[in-house]
Amino acid sequence: MFVNMIEGEYTVFKKVLLIVVMVFLMGVFVGCESDPAEEVIDEPDAEEPVEDTVEEPVAEMGDIMGRIDQPLSMDGSSDGYPNAPIESAGASIYLAYDDDFIYVLLEAEVEGWLSVGINESGGGMNGANMVLGYLTEEGEPAFRDDAGVGRNHSEAGVTVLEQPYFDRSDGTTVLEFAYPIAFPADEGYNVEEILPGETYSLIVGLNSSSDDINNIHSTRGMVDFQVQP
Repeated sequence: MFVNMIEGEYTVFKKVLLIVVMVFLMGVFVGCESDPAEEVIDEPDAEEPVEDTVEEPVAEMGDIMGRIDQPLSMDGSSDGYPNAPIESAGASIYLAYDDDFIYVLLEAEVEGWLSVGINESGGGMNGANMVLGYLTEEGEPAFRDDAGVGRNHSEAGVTVLEQPYFDRSDGTTVLEFAYPIAFPADEGYNVEEILPGETYSLIVGLNSSSDDINNIHSTRGMVDFQVQP
């Protein structure tokens, strides 16, 4: 009888031990399935954020700014510009210079304002000398000389534009102006004057559908240029 009791207890012990082992193994199995550290998810790499309103074309230095002997008439025509246009932000830009002025002609198939800024090489809007052309609510051409402040801009205290021209016809908008090589002082511009052989950034901005210059640009681009000696 004593032996039967021992055998019975031993049988119970084995059953309990078996249950414990099974519970332990189930826990390990479940833990392996649910452990996020063991899971490998093959996902495609996330795309880098792209500012799709910004274009930064590359242009050769010597093919941008051409020297001229006679002042150009600001009439919206590319006649007299010695070099082919460069392309930036969806616009065509002609550039020329003489001893006193830089000449800029900007042409784009848009129904809104156009702007050109000049800054130190690689500089953005902050401290740029900016010229904006647009149509008033009455449909009259208007111009503003601005200074870049951070990522925004504000009206400069003076304007020295020579014979600015702005026109829109058949979906094409044109801005042309002459600007002194020596910039006005005390206006917050990073550049005091355009010096031969130095590199500067030309910033182009435009709005595809609005003449409200408080509305942000639709596209913007930047290219470097030099005035050759």
